[in-house]
Amino acid sequence: MQQRDKRRLTVILIIVVATIIAGYGAYRIADRIGPVLSSNGNEVGGSFRLVSAADGAVSDTDFQGRWMLVYFGYTRCPDTQCAATLTAMAGAMDRLGPRARMVAPLFITLDPMRDTAELLRAYTLRFGPRIFALTGAPNMIQAVAREYHAPYVRHEGKDGDYSMEPSPRIVIMSPEGRYSGTIDATASADDIAARLNGLMAAH
Repeated sequence: MQQRDKRRLTVILIIVVATIIAGYGAYRIADRIGPVLSSNGNEVGGSFRLVSAADGAVSDTDFQGRWMLVYFGYTRCPDTQCAATLTAMAGAMDRLGPRARMVAPLFITLDPMRDTAELLRAYTLRFGPRIFALTGAPNMIQAVAREYHAPYVRHEGKDGDYSMEPSPRIVIMSPEGRYSGTIDATASADDIAARLNGLMAAH
């Protein structure tokens, strides 16, 4: 009986070790190849699978049926840049009134190594509850930034510190996930709301 138990334990251990090795090998291959994204035929924009600061894994399909405002920045960004843009995006939602339900404002970090989900959530809550804060693995963030034509530039500072370059524009995607143009990151809340109202009217 003990011999049989030993054999069974040995088989289980072999299976567990083989599974770990196979999983690690798949991870290394995926990491080397990088994420596979689809542009969905868009000149700018495409599919993504990231991590929401509030709800866990999220993909572009979770926002289908709504207009997406996609902006790339990071929490250590100067207030005159990222914070000003997020303030304008949140203000635009207020100006849209009931139509705001048809819009999903997304803030995707360019600094996933420092911007944890908790930090992102606390940061975006400064601008109200409507902004979706997203992060992910560095290679995935780089791939998504490339799809949405956002810069991924790191500027080295003193004592190992660094800064990132926020996107100069907000990308607009239609409820069907099609590229619908951009608006400057320096646009006001009124400008963003007017642009969305125009797109909705013509849709």
